[in-house]
Amino acid sequence: MSKEDVSHKGVIQRVERDYLVISTEDDCKCEGCAITALCNSKGGENRETLTIDCPGASDFSVGERVEVTATSSSTLRATWWALILPTLIFGGVVLGCRLGFPALGGWSIAIGFAALGLYDLFLYAQRRRLAQKISWKVRRIR
Repeated sequence: MSKEDVSHKGVIQRVERDYLVISTEDDCKCEGCAITALCNSKGGENRETLTIDCPGASDFSVGERVEVTATSSSTLRATWWALILPTLIFGGVVLGCRLGFPALGGWSIAIGFAALGLYDLFLYAQRRRLAQKISWKVRRIR
């Protein structure tokens, strides 16, 4: 495991056919993480509940302590989709409108935000497929 990997320890709360629900033992501090929308939902008592895709989920049982790790390539991919690409879309649309249609003036910013809205709808529609691209490694701990 490299230091760029995202890792959390926790206890399995629910086991389904192809995913695990894990209550973390530590405070995840996911506010700055690009993949938080793909793996995280708020639990109680300052704990986080992670729902992760796991092909071998049936090998685990409720109550087991595990460590889950997302590779740095997964977090970089999520950063691309969540931060970098929307910035490029907004900047490109605004700049393209300003250069191609100077008469639009300030409307180019509104068009840029409209493009971001369409991009957000695309992300929402593809959220399950994108979440499956985050590769989590799950290992039992004592």
